[in-house]
Amino acid sequence: MHRFSYLRRYGGGLLLITLLLGAFFAVRAWRFVRGGGGSSPGVLPTPLLHPQEPEIATAFDFPLPPGEFGPYIPYETGPLSVDTRYGAQNPGLGSEGKCFVDLAGAQVPFDQLYHAGEDWFAYDASGQVMGDQGAGATVSAIAAGRVTWTQSLGREGNVLILEHLLLEGDRVWSVYWHVAEVQVSVGEAVTLGQPLGRVHDRGFNSHLHWEIRTFADGSTLFPSDSAGGRGTCNGYAMGVGYTWDDVLTRAYPEAWGYLPPSEFVTQRKTGGQ
Repeated sequence: MHRFSYLRRYGGGLLLITLLLGAFFAVRAWRFVRGGGGSSPGVLPTPLLHPQEPEIATAFDFPLPPGEFGPYIPYETGPLSVDTRYGAQNPGLGSEGKCFVDLAGAQVPFDQLYHAGEDWFAYDASGQVMGDQGAGATVSAIAAGRVTWTQSLGREGNVLILEHLLLEGDRVWSVYWHVAEVQVSVGEAVTLGQPLGRVHDRGFNSHLHWEIRTFADGSTLFPSDSAGGRGTCNGYAMGVGYTWDDVLTRAYPEAWGYLPPSEFVTQRKTGGQ
């Protein structure tokens, strides 16, 4: 009887508090994902008339200092249901469609897509994401290579693609999104650790999206019978940063030539194969 009276008296207030807390964290997640900052990402340098010959990539390192930067892991590096690791589905992205279309002809919701890279944010001393503190950090080349593509994405910053020749003769490409103040030109050879630019100021969503993949150009990545081909995912040299398909075996990034960035770098960090 007393419990029923308590619930009747205070239940509405508890429900309201729960709803308000839910709305608070939902708004924070939305602000975090959408970002804010309004600074200009800068003008891209003029491409070189004669491309330079790059060194062979014998060692790799991270584009930002690990420990000071890293992915948003839900409820581990932050309080939100945001996941920016490679291969993850990110509930913080919401249900708005992107460019993938399923067999029924519907756009696939953003939060169902698989992340083809990693988004690295600034961490504080306790390893918690500080979404607005990463802007301006120096982005470095993960290995020796050559710049093959730069493109402005407007308020999203710039994207760069580097080609890397491995000792065994294979090639991989590293991709850097949301970069400001780009310091390298298309055709320029770069060395391991060379500054490429800075993390673009996007407010609470200031981060570097970076990828490693086995293809140079994502313009024709998805065949016509795939979710990406049925939609509008082709036509972009830098790709779209995500994968999805009705056929589960080709839904994940690995099926399309993307590699786990941190794992790849860690395996080759000290040189040698």
